Amino acid sequence: MQAQQIITEEVIKKTEFFFRVPIDNQEMLPTLLPLIAGGVIMELYFGKHKQESLGWNTSVGNAAIWMTTGLTILISETGLSQPELRATYALIALGGVVAFMDFFHIWSASVAFIISSSAMVYTLAYALVVVIKSSMAVNQTTIKAAALFFLLVNVGFKIIQSFETDTDSNLNI
Repeated sequence: MQAQQIITEEVIKKTEFFFRVPIDNQEMLPTLLPLIAGGVIMELYFGKHKQESLGWNTSVGNAAIWMTTGLTILISETGLSQPELRATYALIALGGVVAFMDFFHIWSASVAFIISSSAMVYTLAYALVVVIKSSMAVNQTTIKAAALFFLLVNVGFKIIQSFETDTDSNLNI
C-alpha cells in the first residue's frame, strides 16, 4: 500500500533536497542564483502589480531563460551522462520552441502566458539544474519530488502575493 502512495517519505526527502541545495551545495550557486533571483523578483513584481499580466515580450524573455540555463549547464559541467545531456538539450530545445512560438504569437496569449510564466520557467529550470548538477537519479520519486517542489514554491509565492498591496489599484488613470 505504501509503495502506491504519491507522497512518500522518500519523495519528501528529495523535495527537501531541492530547497536545501543552494545552502548544502554552494558550487551550484552560479547557475541557481540567477534562477532564484529572477523567479523571486518576477513573482514579487506580479504580486505588487496585480492588474498587470505577462506580456509577449516577457514571455519570449522567460523562454530564453530555458535556453540560457541549458547553455550554462553545458558550459559549466563536464562529464555529463547521456540522460543529463539529453535533458539539457531538451531544456534548450524547449526554450527555443517556446520562444519561437511566443515571438511570432503562434499560439493564444493565454497558452503562451501560462507556459512562459515565471512560475513555470524558473521553477522548471531550477529543478532541472538541481537534478543534473547533483547527479540525482531520475526516477518516479525524483519526478514526484520535483512536482511537489514546483507546487510548494508556487503556492508559497501565491501566499506571499496575497499579502502584498496592489500598487496598481491606487493609480487614478
